[in-house]
Amino acid sequence: MNQRARTGFTLVELLVVVVLGTLLVMAVSQVLITNSRIYTVSNAQIQGKQIMRAGMDVLFGELREISIPGEDLEVMDPDQLVIRTQRAFGPVCDTDYSTSPEELTVVTVGSVFRAGDSIFVFADNDPQRAADDVWLARAVRSVDSTAVCGGRPAQVLTVPELAITGDTVRVGAPVRAFQRFTYGAFVIDGDTYLGRQARGASSPDPLVGPIVPSGGVVFRYLDALEQVTTVPADVAQIEVTLRYESEARRAGGEQVGDSVVARIYPRN
Repeated sequence: MNQRARTGFTLVELLVVVVLGTLLVMAVSQVLITNSRIYTVSNAQIQGKQIMRAGMDVLFGELREISIPGEDLEVMDPDQLVIRTQRAFGPVCDTDYSTSPEELTVVTVGSVFRAGDSIFVFADNDPQRAADDVWLARAVRSVDSTAVCGGRPAQVLTVPELAITGDTVRVGAPVRAFQRFTYGAFVIDGDTYLGRQARGASSPDPLVGPIVPSGGVVFRYLDALEQVTTVPADVAQIEVTLRYESEARRAGGEQVGDSVVARIYPRN
């Protein structure tokens, strides 16, 4: 046969091409797998940092505003706490004890008061003495939002039993509407979240997560000497620990996780 007319590849040449192609595919696959693992780990780390940051933002915003002397911290557990959070505020510009129930005219500052709100009203019998100052816990029966006081929008709050204790609410006294919330770890749809549940609500609202099922949220209550205390009135700091753990794993097999610890100083 004429050698010049021969075409195609020999078996050896085909085997060499197959081996080289296989090695190339394996190398590319390994690079893709490695890049995919790196991306998954990086994405899990970013998600964890976002969860930690968002959770701390929520807790900072709420816990820094509570008043320890005002008894806003009601329950102190390692994984949950119950606080009263302010939802409306205004100074008293007029009082009317002649009506039944009594009425307070309150200047509108930000959020408005609503019928059914739980409120605290500051009562001061003798302005020269601090020992008789007291916060009265009451409920608003009805609201008239058409009032004006000193040229500013105001609301007339009907407050039953305002003077039942004999304490005097004076012009300028602050009025606070509040709501009770439980913050902590809640299991929702099989996962654990940092959540919030309002008093009387049937279920909690997830805020951030998922977090670690055990120890995902830990509260420590410290006094002025930075010692752990179980007395709400002695709390000067609330230490919060949040922990996140992803199902993603690093090259060594360990799970991707993150944690953050912060101390929050309530309003004292």
